[in-house]
Amino acid sequence: MPFILSKVSTPISAEQETKLKSGLGRAISLIPGKSEEYLLCEFEDNCRLWLRGEHDEPIAYITVSIFGNEPHIGNDRFFSEVTRL
Repeated sequence: MPFILSKVSTPISAEQETKLKSGLGRAISLIPGKSEEYLLCEFEDNCRLWLRGEHDEPIAYITVSIFGNEPHIGNDRFFSEVTRL
């Protein structure tokens, strides 16, 4: 089961969370054998994140755990899509 943890420094509305969840569900299907059906997502908003000693810009920290994809097929396209979202 893939797991995606998103920590963001800004608030996330219920509508935004649903759109992100759906986008991540589509993105995970870029990896062979993975689908939204088995995807677990967690969203943490309003996190106090600092980058380069500053926290005045919106920041997102995304952790992705995917098992069973030894050759990393589809990872480049998946991570490009996650970054776009």
